[in-house]
Amino acid sequence: MGSGRSAASYLVRCVIASLSLILSQVQNVGGARFLIVTSLAIEELPAVVKEDVEEFLENHPRSPAARLRPRMGMVGDTWLAFIGPELQLGTSGLGPTPRDALEDFNRRFMEPLISRNGSDRD
Repeated sequence: MGSGRSAASYLVRCVIASLSLILSQVQNVGGARFLIVTSLAIEELPAVVKEDVEEFLENHPRSPAARLRPRMGMVGDTWLAFIGPELQLGTSGLGPTPRDALEDFNRRFMEPLISRNGSDRD
């Protein structure tokens, strides 16, 4: 791994650290706790993160992530990739990096429907 790759990795970690302070917070409302996650479209991500995400999507053009371009967010030091208004099985992925979140998104896309194999929900 060249020094350019390690410098980029360091920069991504710095961006992650600063975004985690901005993007995640917990709000208490009437005794219930809600996780507030600010999500960004891929086009809105910081340049170094966006480049890494776009490279991943270009290398996996037929994947669910490339076709659906999920929104990205962070909670603490965990990246989220998801579609829809809330995190749920089959429409989200988690990981320590944006690429890992996208890989998890691809692995788990529509998982509840596939694993049910036509059986009724419990």
